[in-house]
Amino acid sequence: MNTNLLRLGAATAVAATALAAAPTGSATADQPRERRTTTITFEVPDCDGCTLQLQNGRWDEDARWGVRVWTGKEKEVQDGTVRFTVPTRRTHGLSVLVRAPWEGHTGYVTTVAMRYARQQAGDVVGFREARHTRNASACWAGTGAGKVTIPVTVRKVRVDGVHERVDGSIAYATTTQEWIDPMRAAWDGVLGSQDANICGDRPS
Repeated sequence: MNTNLLRLGAATAVAATALAAAPTGSATADQPRERRTTTITFEVPDCDGCTLQLQNGRWDEDARWGVRVWTGKEKEVQDGTVRFTVPTRRTHGLSVLVRAPWEGHTGYVTTVAMRYARQQAGDVVGFREARHTRNASACWAGTGAGKVTIPVTVRKVRVDGVHERVDGSIAYATTTQEWIDPMRAAWDGVLGSQDANICGDRPS
């Protein structure tokens, strides 16, 4: 049994239970659609053909299963950039999923580390430093701005796959972003998700 996947599964067990039939975050009569929007440009050099996908998961006592999850459409990186326009309120607790064309059967979706342990917002992160980190947050604190640019590094690395060692990816904000909890395991800097990232503290 792959020990990395066991650890990753434990880290997301709560989310897996909560998301068994969780609704998406579409607007309803009780939930008017937010009109303010933010355009996020991700600069992702050397990753043409990769796709990025945005996700916002949060605890919500009013939701049927205690969580509310919104997932956007995948977009392909072209000429080193990809751009999304989302409701501004969704940037709080936003996570970014990455799928690269070289990846093998990893058993998870590569997720951008917005902040590694011991880093502060504004710190520049290098590849060597990222590979020696074991904890990270996938959850961006968000912004109130109308537009923002976030440089992201994505590189091919070897990882423990479902059956064997395969090509995978490490992905992180090149400049550490403002983040929110939780911090969770990042194996040699690689952050992966098997279920939605639920950001923020769980209501007691």
